[in-house]
Amino acid sequence: MKPCWLLLLTLLTPGVFAVTAPLSSETRLELLHRDVLPTFWQEHAREGEFIGKDKVPIRYAVLRHPGSERAIMVVNGRVETYLKYQELAWDLWNQGYSLYLIDHRGQGRSGRMLGAPQKGYVAHFEDYVEDLKTFHDRVVQADQPAKVFILAHSMGGAISARYLERWPDDVQAAVLSSPMMGINLGGLPVWLAKGLASTIDTVGGWFGEPPYGPGQGPYTDHGFTDNELTHSALRYRLFREQYERTPEVKLGGATAHWIREGILAGEQAIAEADKIKTPLLLLQAGEDSVVDNAAQETFCHTAPCEGGKPLRIEGAWHELFIERDELRQSALQATLTFLGRY
Repeated sequence: MKPCWLLLLTLLTPGVFAVTAPLSSETRLELLHRDVLPTFWQEHAREGEFIGKDKVPIRYAVLRHPGSERAIMVVNGRVETYLKYQELAWDLWNQGYSLYLIDHRGQGRSGRMLGAPQKGYVAHFEDYVEDLKTFHDRVVQADQPAKVFILAHSMGGAISARYLERWPDDVQAAVLSSPMMGINLGGLPVWLAKGLASTIDTVGGWFGEPPYGPGQGPYTDHGFTDNELTHSALRYRLFREQYERTPEVKLGGATAHWIREGILAGEQAIAEADKIKTPLLLLQAGEDSVVDNAAQETFCHTAPCEGGKPLRIEGAWHELFIERDELRQSALQATLTFLGRY
């Protein structure tokens, strides 16, 4: 593994905690998923539910580490579920952290708001933020950990940024992985994308439930060859197999309404970034085609990002924590080293 110079500088800084146990590796990953993770999850994960805004049931999982008072809230991205994060939970547990993982409304094991359950939908993006606050106050704080951190991915990064803008003192530090400060619109101007999404949402709503956005549809696995999430064929296959074992967690494309809400949320996160007082590490996937990396850089102009800018993982695609080993381990090493300072 050859981390970039900024990561190397961080790792060599005196007083910084390094990784304390080996991280999982693709060479033994199938064995881990077959023989270790099911038992680990059964023994340590407590799954529960609370009622979020508008009476939507929100599912979560808690893994309390008996030897630690340090806790991480894992805030996943769109279409995801905490079940997908078992390898990451295993790694973080072995580094001495308790884990608190949430499934957002409208996806994973949480309640769906539409009659067509595979449509990606949220009435207001801030509903996600309110749910995360409830999760923190009712579930995480019930265990009274000495220190609480956030590790968020993609849409979860935008949710967490908005959370920290409203409640800057709730956590000690946060890591945002490929955060959705802007959606990669393929060159389409943002103003036009918002206008199209609003029009489709309004017109489509006349005929029933909120419609899918352009090019969106029910859950489909297009296969590893056409994916833009990870270079790891093994990790890609394992997460797709998880979705086949638990088909109720599947989520399809975004509705036009969600697209508009997502764009507005990224803009608001950037506009109010100066309200964040929490130390941040923003991990940027160097070859991300899902979110807008330029928007992440704009966010770091005013947010308290480590080094004043994103930490770029060169060559990585969007999902850093299911990337091939050298990329994933660079992201995890940086994450653990950063959190270890707080």
